[in-house]
Amino acid sequence: MSINIQSALGEYLFLAMGECNGHKVVMGIGYTLEYADKKAKQFELSSGGTVKYIDISVIKTGDKEKCKTLEKLK
Repeated sequence: MSINIQSALGEYLFLAMGECNGHKVVMGIGYTLEYADKKAKQFELSSGGTVKYIDISVIKTGDKEKCKTLEKLK
């Protein structure tokens, strides 16, 4: 499924995902890719290396399953 990143605000949720002690965790959530990415980078920095930022899951609002996985922004 192709995701239009410039979609209407609220159409998709972006969940920045990380790894902590062998568990996948949510590090940041946003209505925009940039906001979720920003929050995950802040989380990773403040965790002192305990949590590693790995990718971003895209979920259509109202759905329970992700529709796409994106790489974290550089």
